[in-house]
Amino acid sequence: MKQVLIVGGGGGLGSALVQRLLDQGYDVIVAGRTRPNEERLRRFYSADVANADWPVLYRSIEEDTGRRIDAVIFVAGTAVFGKTPLIPLERARQTMDLNFWACTTAARSAAEYWDGQGHAGKFVAILSIVARKAVPFESYYAASKAAASRFLECLQLEYAHTKMEFVCAYPGTLQTPFRRKAEWYGIEPVGGYEGANPHKTAEAVIKLLAGLRKNKVIGWRERGVDLAERILPGLYDRLVLQPRVRKLLR
Repeated sequence: MKQVLIVGGGGGLGSALVQRLLDQGYDVIVAGRTRPNEERLRRFYSADVANADWPVLYRSIEEDTGRRIDAVIFVAGTAVFGKTPLIPLERARQTMDLNFWACTTAARSAAEYWDGQGHAGKFVAILSIVARKAVPFESYYAASKAAASRFLECLQLEYAHTKMEFVCAYPGTLQTPFRRKAEWYGIEPVGGYEGANPHKTAEAVIKLLAGLRKNKVIGWRERGVDLAERILPGLYDRLVLQPRVRKLLR
């Protein structure tokens, strides 16, 4: 049984990951602000993810459980949306602090921790399709996810000679309150609870974790957009995104 640490498993996709991993026999630990509503979860570590001392947290978990951490899934995230000039810089920085700095610091610390012990390990970051494709009114959110993606790709190259892996997952919009709960500036919230089922997305993430899935873009629509952008760059912008902007700004 592998021991998996989920960072930010308190709701939405995080909760779905906790449930699905437990269903499949993984030993699951969660760190974050909110404890998941899951009776089978035996260990929860209350943590300010944006300011966590990752080496101390990793060491505490292994000392408490008597077992090493085999994988970390970083699902914690925040967002601020709307017209870019209207977004307060403080909220933009908070988005970058959690989505980029916390995620990449957790990954770097995991790399150093596993390397120091000579152990294998897998770090999976739940990012977003906006890390690969620009979307209007999501500038800071997209930038934070794109930066984290490139950092982890660099880290993977640096540790390719080891048994460690650093994997990016790129889901699209999910059927969760994430977007509705986010702050919006200058326009009404776009999107609500439509999107992919979080439990199906969790299954895809677990397949990435287990090495049973190669495509890191999750969702048929997202894969289509990603492929179209590579084959016909700019077409999706002209046909879909630019008309969407004009409609929202009327």
